[in-house]
Amino acid sequence: MTTHTFKGIIFNSNTVRALKGPLGAAVRKRRIRTAVVSNHGRTEVAEALGREGLGVDTIVGGFDLNRWGNYRKPLPDLMFVALAKMNLEPEDVVCVSDCPRDDRAAAGAGITTVSYDTAEMEGLVQALGENPTAEPPRDFSGFEPPVTGLLGLVVGDTVGCRYEHHRTKDFNFPLFPAGSHPTDDTIGALSIARWLMGERTRERLVRSMVQLCNSHPRAGYSHFFARWLRSKEHRPYGGYTNGSAMRVGACGWAAKTLEEALDLARQTAEVSHNSDEGVRGAQAVAAGIFLARTGHTKDEVRRYVEDTWGYDLSTPVEQIRRTADHSYNCDVSIPQAFCCWLQSATYEEAVRNAVSLATDADTIAAIAGALSAATPGMEIPRPWAEKVFGMLQPDLKEILVGFYEFMN
Repeated sequence: MTTHTFKGIIFNSNTVRALKGPLGAAVRKRRIRTAVVSNHGRTEVAEALGREGLGVDTIVGGFDLNRWGNYRKPLPDLMFVALAKMNLEPEDVVCVSDCPRDDRAAAGAGITTVSYDTAEMEGLVQALGENPTAEPPRDFSGFEPPVTGLLGLVVGDTVGCRYEHHRTKDFNFPLFPAGSHPTDDTIGALSIARWLMGERTRERLVRSMVQLCNSHPRAGYSHFFARWLRSKEHRPYGGYTNGSAMRVGACGWAAKTLEEALDLARQTAEVSHNSDEGVRGAQAVAAGIFLARTGHTKDEVRRYVEDTWGYDLSTPVEQIRRTADHSYNCDVSIPQAFCCWLQSATYEEAVRNAVSLATDADTIAAIAGALSAATPGMEIPRPWAEKVFGMLQPDLKEILVGFYEFMN
């Protein structure tokens, strides 16, 4: 057994029975974080644990990585999700294994393994560290969601969520149909907001993105970004799609100068979308938000974005609605989102325009919503703000509210 002290343990649905012995008492005493990773569904695993009288902090099941289908996922991906949900680094976690498959999965995530036998379990007890007492969750029951700021991105994303794959060209589409929820646009944006509130190093940026995004594995990440999240190296892959632009909103709010907004946007793009197209898309959105919130007119913003990056922001929304193809590329998506904002008088109009283009509805609406919420007179409708804030899970609320406090 290694001399390293572990703060988290990953089990499978069989090895979790080790918690019935002395290991369980040590885990409880030292507040060790625990997870079960299984190719079975979470409900099935939870019921099995209940029958055994066992409990863990986190269950990661085989359906946790796919929002649209129900096929099982490889265990190495699930190991990365478990790490994120425990909020621990691989070197702080040990996997109790009883099969070569678990050994390979743990190794793929950089996690140490120990065999599920009596001698190893006795050694593991001695190798456990200790976690501090968790702070009680913050109570947001009396919080009144703002109608400006970063929530504009979150609301736009949520309004567009159901229409990304069920496209509509009806401007008067129903709001918040069943299944509406914040998607990967929101998770990525909040991971950057959290980074902005602390030390702004690349290492911390990557860790914030990886931890928060993997903690919400069903948010709808693209294939390439999901591979980036569940890799050891997190190397940029030349992304040129709108993923860099959809998550950049907080940079436009946190920056004190236009130059800083551009630099922050570049940094957040280059960790994955390190292409010219990916970087300029993020910079254009961050610059638009910064300029709008600092008193520049829409015409001034339009001229700056067109002159700096060469985007054509003059196409009428109705023409885009008639002719646009579904594209995730920055050079297509960014002008569409800006046109929806520029040609609207209210937040609702901008977001409805964005969704009814029948393109990448949630992302176009997230960007148009972010620009609108930075524009005086285009505030989020309060019922929308309250409804969407109520949809956020506690960890996301914590970051969002913390960012508003940071800005004030």
